[in-house]
Parts: sequence; structure tokens; C-alpha cells
Amino acid sequence: MSSPLTTLLAEQAQQAARALFAEVDGARAIVIATADGFDLAHAGHQPIDPARLAAMVSSVSALGDAASRETGIGTPRFLVIESTEGRLVVRCMQVQGQALIVVVLTDRSVMLGLVWNRLAAAEQLMNAA
Repeated sequence: MSSPLTTLLAEQAQQAARALFAEVDGARAIVIATADGFDLAHAGHQPIDPARLAAMVSSVSALGDAASRETGIGTPRFLVIESTEGRLVVRCMQVQGQALIVVVLTDRSVMLGLVWNRLAAAEQLMNAA
């Protein structure tokens, strides 16, 4: 059974996922997950399994965190997987004390700076709610 806080966070995450998908031209899918890999929300038109992607990206995020600590460069904020047909842009964020991971699956035409800007704005909005 979910708590009222978890329910509220999931509702905010769903609103943020829809908004991100609408704001990023070239976005294929958005997944918002907890840092431990549980899907909170998703939006998009590409058929993906959001629970499975959330679990995989959680592992990638943990590797980024470990590498950042090992090299002394601080806390990771973004991870990018550039592939032949698109990108996975991952933002690690804190929302109301909860570590979240937001994944934006894009085609190759999307400007990374735009995605980073929209993800930073989404974090601010979710924390302001």
C-alpha cells in the first residue's frame, strides 16, 4: 500500500513526465523512477517497458555515481548514452528529499542543452510543488 507522500510524488512525476514529453521536440519517451529502480511515471509514444528501463537506468546511474566518487568529481547530475539511432539522457535529482532518476529517450536531432535545461526546470517545479 502506498503512502500519501508516495502517491503525491507519483502524481507530480506523471505531470512532469507529460510536460517534458510535450516540451522536448524529438523526445520519444520519458521515464521517471526512484533511484532504486522503480518506475513512478512515464510518457511518450515509443513502446518501451518503463519498469524494465527504470531498473536498467538505476544500475547505470549507480555506476556513474561510483565513478564520480572514485574520481572525486562530485555528485553526478547527467548521464548520456549516445547511440546510432538516438540518446538516453539521464538526470539524477532530489525531489522533496527523494532521489529520482529522469530518463529522456530522444532521437539524434535533439539539442542536449535543451534537454538539460528542461530537466533542470522539471526538478525545480517538482520541488516547488
